[in-house]
Amino acid sequence: VSTGNTSASMAAYASAAGLTPIIFLPHGNISYGKLAQALEYGALTVQVEANFDEILRLVRELAEKTGIYLLNSVNPFRIEGQKTIMVELLDQLDWRVPDWIVLPGGNLGNISAFGKAFRELRALGFMERLPRFAVIQAEGAAPFYDYFHHRGVFRPVEKPETLATAIRIGDPVSWPKAIQVIDESGGIVEKAGEQEIADAKAVIGQCGIGCEPASAATLAGIRRLVAAGVIGRGETVVAVLTGHVLKDPDYIYRYHTGQLATPSGERIEPRFGNQPVTAPADLDAIAALLEQHSRS
Repeated sequence: VSTGNTSASMAAYASAAGLTPIIFLPHGNISYGKLAQALEYGALTVQVEANFDEILRLVRELAEKTGIYLLNSVNPFRIEGQKTIMVELLDQLDWRVPDWIVLPGGNLGNISAFGKAFRELRALGFMERLPRFAVIQAEGAAPFYDYFHHRGVFRPVEKPETLATAIRIGDPVSWPKAIQVIDESGGIVEKAGEQEIADAKAVIGQCGIGCEPASAATLAGIRRLVAAGVIGRGETVVAVLTGHVLKDPDYIYRYHTGQLATPSGERIEPRFGNQPVTAPADLDAIAALLEQHSRS
């Protein structure tokens, strides 16, 4: 069961190993970039007319009935694999622990795995302290944000809505592990709006990095936390980008051409837009266009 990223990875590795990958996706709610990967890697791709949370409940029952292997955040081996991201991160930082690690939150498997990695590395003597973790959710799919700030009973979002499809999850299975990591590290949960995510994504692209919309929630959340004084300007921050820029190319085109709208239909302004221009097949006209561009 996947919003697209896990399914692509699983399909590739399963096919390479001679296994039969089976993928269950929300029908009509996954980008073509992600769907194309599942199809290309030979997976049996089942588009279910339900959202991610409803599909996961069905497939968990299906796994018990049929014996198919469920590779999702409920799978402990999945969490063990995700832990290695933090080992690689620390290796790149020469084992200096950053003040903050900020990441997007959907089903909350990553934050659960990251916290487990740091607890184990600290127990082994690789560090003395944990970084503070911040999980960023989209405003239309933010049950973990609501729980963190109000506590009490965890209340799923019945119909989560966001263009950041990788985190369009209303009932994350790993929230009990995730809240433990947030509390233990002195962390926080923030949310970001569709305009903020779109602008952050464009800025990340202009830096030559690029990412999918869900990843851009990380930068959008960092901006909010810095503005609120939660993250100090002198602190070291690692922004985790979890998806490649080509995972959702349609989103990119619609943003830069001013055609992107929120799930409720409100236009998203292309504040960092880079609209393509058209030129005739004429040398002087093209040269004039380049000259005009250099002056702007």
